[in-house]
Amino acid sequence: MRIAAALLLALLANAAPAQTSAALGQAAFSDDTDGFHAWLVRGGALFEHASYLDYKGVAVQTTHYSQSGWSRDAPGIVGLWRDQRRDTLAGVNAEAGIVQVAGHTRPVGDATWSLRPATGTGVELIAAGGLVETRPALDRGIAYTLWGVGAEQGLGDRFTAVGLVAAQPFTDGNDRIHVRGRLIWDALPEYGITAQLRWRQYESRKSDVGGAYFNPDRYSQWLAGIGIRQRHVGWVWSGTFAAGEQDIKGTGTQPSYLAEIRGEGSLTGDTHLAFNFLYSRAAAFSESASYWYGLIGVTLIVPLH
Repeated sequence: MRIAAALLLALLANAAPAQTSAALGQAAFSDDTDGFHAWLVRGGALFEHASYLDYKGVAVQTTHYSQSGWSRDAPGIVGLWRDQRRDTLAGVNAEAGIVQVAGHTRPVGDATWSLRPATGTGVELIAAGGLVETRPALDRGIAYTLWGVGAEQGLGDRFTAVGLVAAQPFTDGNDRIHVRGRLIWDALPEYGITAQLRWRQYESRKSDVGGAYFNPDRYSQWLAGIGIRQRHVGWVWSGTFAAGEQDIKGTGTQPSYLAEIRGEGSLTGDTHLAFNFLYSRAAAFSESASYWYGLIGVTLIVPLH
């Protein structure tokens, strides 16, 4: 990872005089019911930078995990590629790379290829990878990948249906099959307000994962709520607020909540700032009852002239 950092610094130095280069900085902090903390810090260089929706680049990062005196670090390097239309966000938004944890090298990333074959119709190909973020899973270097396809279809003037099917293999031999659906009603289009109904379910192939992470045979969740998207003084603000119920096989149902807020826009010139907040009360990899998870993140892109 020291070699990767040195290479990135050299690329930044060489890219600085170019008109189409930019510096990237990201930071995120998460916390949960178990007092499991994660700090992500990332810095990189963007090339062929036309806007925050159009660039290529490379970045180095590290994530520091801690809980009750225990800690692990996961340094890594990722490549970045974004090429999306401003009006529909059709195109590619991808990052992919590797991290090291507990003596293991694992792939990480998040990639979406969005297509708009017709008005009101969308198709997405999705790939993702990451570490299973619990103390025993990180000590064992357990990771996952996810591969899926999603579709979106307008139903008349005010309704949109969205579906997703995905497979999630783990490095410990476990596999999950995910199915998700969403129905969106454009309730107050003049104010950017929608009403949404969400449902998701997964089934795990392997029941015993040695206590490394939460792994029910079947899990399902439904949420009902509102979505908001508005533009104000060059900034785009969006949010989702929903409540519902989750059903965990063997333990019964529990209430579930979701709150998401995101804002992004330009500071001086072409400098772009984005931040996001997430609160979720839904089962994840933790074994804790009434589990909640919170995250705050910020991204800054500064053109280099």
